[in-house]
Amino acid sequence: MAAIEPSKILEKLELNGSVDKVGQLPKSAQEVYYLLCDNGALKPREIGLHTSLSNRTIRYALKILVDEHVIKRVPDLHDLRSHFYAVN
Repeated sequence: MAAIEPSKILEKLELNGSVDKVGQLPKSAQEVYYLLCDNGALKPREIGLHTSLSNRTIRYALKILVDEHVIKRVPDLHDLRSHFYAVN
């Protein structure tokens, strides 16, 4: 997997106005946020395929991001037991 270029990440964060908010979050939450910025809405399982984070770390990062209103939780209409996570 290719590394994400910091310049692209900073441009996206400046556009969203989230530079300060995301910069103060744990590294795992930042990594998940940047992944969602680049790839759009993903399920936790898909996030695990793109990163080396454990399932527990992914759930923790998603909870932090949702609580901070940086991302939103969207139900999967084909399987209502699961959710997608997308950048606001």
